[in-house]
Amino acid sequence: MESGFVWTQEQANISREHREKGGRIMDFEETDLGRIEISEAVIRDIAIHSYIEFLKFDPKEAKARKEAKSTVDIDLDEKVDGTKTVKITVNTKIKYGVSIPSHARKMQEKLKNDVESFSGIKVEDVSITIEDVYEEAQKPAMFEEEEEFENSEVKPELEESKSEETVEETEDEDREKEV
Repeated sequence: MESGFVWTQEQANISREHREKGGRIMDFEETDLGRIEISEAVIRDIAIHSYIEFLKFDPKEAKARKEAKSTVDIDLDEKVDGTKTVKITVNTKIKYGVSIPSHARKMQEKLKNDVESFSGIKVEDVSITIEDVYEEAQKPAMFEEEEEFENSEVKPELEESKSEETVEETEDEDREKEV
C-alpha cells in the first residue's frame, strides 16, 4: 500500500533542529558508507502526516497539521538486543454514526504501515483513544473557519462579476439602439 507522503523543506530541516534542541536521535543502521540516524521528530512527523492523510485532510493546511500535532504522539524504544521500535498514541474524535472499532483499526493499520515503510523502524503498538464524538454539523474547528473564509470570498467575486456583466450588456444594448 503506497502513500502520498511528500517531504517538505521544514521536515528536511527537522533532524538538524532536533539535534540542536537536544532531541533524541535513533541510530538506525551502520553501513559501509557511514551511519544512518533518524530523529524522533521525523518519526513523529511521519505518523502525523499519515494521520492527516487517513482523515483525508490536506497535509499542507496549517490548521490540520496543528490539530494533528496535538493528537499524535510517539515513543521510541531500543530493546536490549538492539531492535528499534516505536509506539504510537493517538487521542482523537470521531463523527457520530461511524463504527469506532472499524475506524480505529483502519487508522492503526495506516499509521503502522506508513511509519514502518518510510522509516524502516518496527511499530510495536498503535493505541487509538476516541475522546469525543461530533455531529456532522459540528465539524472540527479547522473546517468551519475555512468554509466561512471561502464563502465570504466567493460571494463578493460572484456579485462583482454579475454587476460587470450587467453593465457591459447595458452598454451593448445602448450601442445597438444608437445604430
